[in-house]
Amino acid sequence: MVKYLSVNAVWLLLYIILLYGCASHISLEDLSRDWIAKPLSELKQEMKSPDSYASKVGWKETTYPLPNGNFVYIQPVSNDCFVHWEVNQGGTIIGYQAKGNGCKQGKSDNITNIQIRSE
Repeated sequence: MVKYLSVNAVWLLLYIILLYGCASHISLEDLSRDWIAKPLSELKQEMKSPDSYASKVGWKETTYPLPNGNFVYIQPVSNDCFVHWEVNQGGTIIGYQAKGNGCKQGKSDNITNIQIRSE
């Protein structure tokens, strides 16, 4: 039985772990931007997937109206992190706001308020 790993084996193992860690993380901003200009129905379908956080926690659909006639659809992303999607009257996602202390975005942990409008 081998009692010690060679130095090269240890470095290779650390390198693989580092690469896996870098490749497996996607920022909340990147993920959110991917949904802009897409139908809310597609997001809802994705949230029903057994692998989604919303499905795992048994999230109930939550919305609220906006004064401009649009509405907000809330998606839980992780513990104490929610994306508030702005959806137009045609059912298209036009903006978002991440809310919660558990949201980690970009270079800061502050709440990001991005209003990207395709109208």
